[in-house]
Parts: sequence; C-alpha cells; structure tokens
Amino acid sequence: MLRKLIFANFKLVYRASQWLRQRFTSTGILILSIMPVAGVFGFDTRSTLSFQIFSITLILLFTAMFYSLFFRGKFSIIRKLPEYGSVGIPLNYTCIIRNENKTAKRGFILVDELKNQFPSFAKFSKAKDPLDKNRNRIDRFIGYPRLVKIMQKIRGGSIKPINIDYIAEKSELETSIQLTPLRRGYLQFDKTRLAMAEPLGLIQGQKFIYNKDSLLILPKLYKTPRLNLQGKRSYHHGGVNNASIVGDSQEFISLRDYHPGDPIRSIHWRSFAKLNKPIVKEYQDEYFTRYGLILDTFLDEQSEHIFEDAVSVAASFMTAQKEQDALLDLMFVGNTSYRFTSGRGLAGAENILEVLACVQPAYESNIAEVELMLQQHSRECSAFICILLELDESRLKLVKSLSELNIPIKLLLLKESTDTNSTETEHDIHVIHHENLQQDLDALWTT
Repeated sequence: MLRKLIFANFKLVYRASQWLRQRFTSTGILILSIMPVAGVFGFDTRSTLSFQIFSITLILLFTAMFYSLFFRGKFSIIRKLPEYGSVGIPLNYTCIIRNENKTAKRGFILVDELKNQFPSFAKFSKAKDPLDKNRNRIDRFIGYPRLVKIMQKIRGGSIKPINIDYIAEKSELETSIQLTPLRRGYLQFDKTRLAMAEPLGLIQGQKFIYNKDSLLILPKLYKTPRLNLQGKRSYHHGGVNNASIVGDSQEFISLRDYHPGDPIRSIHWRSFAKLNKPIVKEYQDEYFTRYGLILDTFLDEQSEHIFEDAVSVAASFMTAQKEQDALLDLMFVGNTSYRFTSGRGLAGAENILEVLACVQPAYESNIAEVELMLQQHSRECSAFICILLELDESRLKLVKSLSELNIPIKLLLLKESTDTNSTETEHDIHVIHHENLQQDLDALWTT
C-alpha cells in the first residue's frame, strides 16, 4: 500500500523535474535554488541581509520569465529517417527546419523528442534493474532510480540537442541529428522542441512542433559463423519454392512423351502443336537442408537483459545463414505460436529481424506449447538450435524430446556472468554468459 502511494506521486515528481530541466538553464536552476534558501534566512531583516539576495533572485527570475514569453514564430519540421537502426549503435538522420517568419531567427536549440509514457504500477513492480544492487536501501525500496530507467527504456533512445546559430527568413536549414537507440522495436517520434534563452540566460522560451514518425530498431548483432550442423538433406514435396507459395512448384528438368495418367496441366502446349502429339513437362522433386531455431521466451526469475541477449543471439544466427539451398525456421511462442522461415525464395533476413525486433517475453510458462509446435514441424527440419533462458524441469523435458528426434541439436543456455553454478545434465549444453557473450559465441564452434 505504501509503495502504491509513493508510486502515485512519482508521476508528479517526474513531470516537475522534466519541466524544470526544459524551461531553466543551468544558471537559472542555480538562481532558483538560491532563492528559497535566501528567503528562509531572510525573515529577520534586522540581523541578516539574506532578504536582499532573495529579492534580487526573485526579480531576476520574474524578468527572465517575462522576456521568455517573446519567443514566437512559425516553424515546420521534416525528418528524413533511415530504414532501420541497431541497438547501441549511434545513427544520424536529417532534420529540415523551415523558418516561415518574415524575420531571421538566431541562437536557439532544436531538441527532437521521442514519445514518453509513464509505466503502470504492475510493470514498475515487475521490472528489475541490475544496478539496484549498487544502490542504497532507500533507493531500492522507493525505486525512483528504477523508474527513471524504465522511462528511458520506454522512450527507447537518447537524442543530442542541436544548436541553431542562424536561419534566414522564409528559408530552410538542413541539420544532422544523432540518435543512440537503447532498445529494439519501434521508436515513436512525438514532437520537436525549439528553445531559446532570454537575454538574461536563465529561462528558455519554448515552442513545440508536433510531427509523429517511427523508426525500427533491430536487435544487437554478434559475429557468428554460418550454420553447419551436419544435418541431412530432407525431401520436401514441391521443393524450396513450394514453401513460399500455394500449389505444386517443382524443378523443371525436361520434356517427354505423354503417358496415361499424366495431369493435363503438365502438357507443354507449344510442343503439342508443333509435333502433333501430347508432350508433357517433367519435374524433379528437390531435397534441401532446413534448420529449426527455437527461441525460449518464457521469462521467470531472470533479468530482462538475459532475454535481450537471447533475441540478439537468435538474430545473429539468422543473419549468419549463407547457404543458398538451406532454410531456417524461427520458432517461438508469445500470445500464440509463431514460425517464420527465411532462405531462398522466402522472406529475407530483414523480415525475420523485424519480427525479432518486436518479440516480447512471456511471463507465463509456454514451454508445453513450444513442445507441441516441435511435434508438428520436427519431421521437416534437418537440425535444431535451441536458445534457452533457464534449465528447469519443463525445459529439460523439451530438451529430452529434442534429443529423441535423432538429429543434430545445438543447445545454448543464457546466464549471468556472475553465476558460477555449473549446469550438469546428460545433454551437451553450451552456456553463454551476459558479459562474455561474444567470446562464448566464438568458442561455441570450437567445442
């Protein structure tokens, strides 16, 4: 009950702090901090001169507030965003600002802003911050630093402000803005804020230009070799192309005479007209390699960054696939079961990366549904890669069912680097630690 009461006041505190940072310069915040202190000590005007400091700071702030009201004008903003970005890698995009006023404008700041949403209490209470262990007990109990972290994650990125020294009247100015993505998924641009400090340099006049856009941020990628699990090539009726379209689309090899029972749709009509006898097209069914990539999405006691590591590892394997005659099935369970296939004639790696950019963890066990999905599609796959977040009883059952398929399996288990507990099972499981992720991936294929 106490935590709910504290959380109810977080929204007011957060908005007040954001408003102060946006409206006041660093000098203005200093003056604002001095004024109440001087006011407290200035009640006794006979024994102290603090009331004079209070009066001066009050007059300065009122004067600055008055002049800040004169920042007016009409502007328009156009963003030119890239197709996508990646987590943790700074990217630049272009912003075109048009001054539609009859006078030139000087010395203001352009701040592009992402959509900011306040989390629910349920999301706040479930969230885990790895930095909490380094904070004092009060901060851990109250949780305001954790709230700030959640707000940063919801926002999804940090954008550097841009100083605009001069823009002529009725003209455009093109400037480059740097964005550092902090999470995967779609980032929602909400508005652009133009700020200009008044002559005293204490308060900034504000003008908001609402211009909504979105940008897809892909998972962080790591270096991985192409898949080579020595799985056998499997027969698929219709070949590779038949996996992406409806109907029978086999590989054409030659023409031959008609035999009773051949389908009419196989007749080659040009040869029939030329030779005056029925000629049919002959096809050959194709064999090719198909890998299954299973992503564990059930997040129980693990930190969310472990799930992010699992998504990044899955995305890295998807982009590392280079065999032209091989397909790769991405399988996971969220609100429902999902299976996406990439390879020749099918969706490219970009489409699968978009899916992985938006996948969310499940907080209720879905391992049984994963096992059911494997039973439906196991016969089509030549080998499996399984990325696990934990190794509990339900997941061990899943691993056992995979091992009974008698096909090559690569089992990866994501863990914290500080976790020294060894994983002792009868199955060959490769542990990948959070802080040594790339090194563990490099060592994966030498074992």
